[in-house]
Amino acid sequence: MKTDRVGLTRRDIQAVNAAKLYYSGQSQSEVAEVLHVSRPNVSKLLTHARERGFVRITVEDPREKDKELINYLKTAFHLAEVRLVAPVSSKASELRKILGQAGAALLRELIRDGDIVGIAWSRTMGQVAAAMGETEFKDVKVVSLCGNTGDSSIDFSISQGFGILRKSLNAEVYLIEHPCFFASVAAKQSVTGLDEVRRTTEMAIKSHIVVYTVGTKTSITHVMADAVSDEEQKRHLIELTVGDICSHFVDANARVCLPDLNARTLSISLPDLRHKEQKVLVAGGTDKLEAIYAALSNGYANRLVTDVVTARKLYANHHRLQSE
Repeated sequence: MKTDRVGLTRRDIQAVNAAKLYYSGQSQSEVAEVLHVSRPNVSKLLTHARERGFVRITVEDPREKDKELINYLKTAFHLAEVRLVAPVSSKASELRKILGQAGAALLRELIRDGDIVGIAWSRTMGQVAAAMGETEFKDVKVVSLCGNTGDSSIDFSISQGFGILRKSLNAEVYLIEHPCFFASVAAKQSVTGLDEVRRTTEMAIKSHIVVYTVGTKTSITHVMADAVSDEEQKRHLIELTVGDICSHFVDANARVCLPDLNARTLSISLPDLRHKEQKVLVAGGTDKLEAIYAALSNGYANRLVTDVVTARKLYANHHRLQSE
């Protein structure tokens, strides 16, 4: 098909002209008259323009630019950045998708050539990976911060997700292809002593940027089935935990609920997480509110991506506690 010097076909040029006229305020009938084409053809040309990337439509949602709310959260939790999203649907899958898009946008601005990026895998991180798109970074390394969770719906996607990030970020990828939770400390040590695991965990400690979500209280279910057999410990965990931070189950003050379980957990340590240069928390939803609050209140994030409803609840909780 014949093209001009910039690679445009005759139809491309028609589509661009139609888009210019239509998006400057003219009706499809008026565009048809100017271009000497039928009105149905104008509709097809506009579709062609969008498909070819000649038209980019952005919607500015004032709720996502709430300066008072953003500044309050930045001050209250000592955050360098807060990004808000306002999903159209209340479905958890829709929330994860829009959080992932915002998280990916933040990372594209944050990552620099030569960076080491640590990721604690989850369904939310899967959406971050899916939204990353092509970049031109060089010498980036992406490293897993945790072992496999035991949740098959998450673990199945880890290899695929890190593969996407390898292509998107032109990165070397380092995975921990072993369980996150072990039956004993000795069993964990036998794995952490392996060369490939030691290399990955050392890389995780060196990471400049870490990205993660928090788990809900219900995320303890698969852990209790496999890693916590003592009934008293199970009750203790159920009573105290608000969720997990990089697979460490914590209470409302971000203190580890079960030191014994924590010692058997293959994941970046909470002290190492706290001391990272860039700690990006991508999380939202009422079911994660307590865990998000615990992470923010105790220095486990300096950049937050969350939804507007959760942000307002964080605001309300912090304001209430400060007033007591």
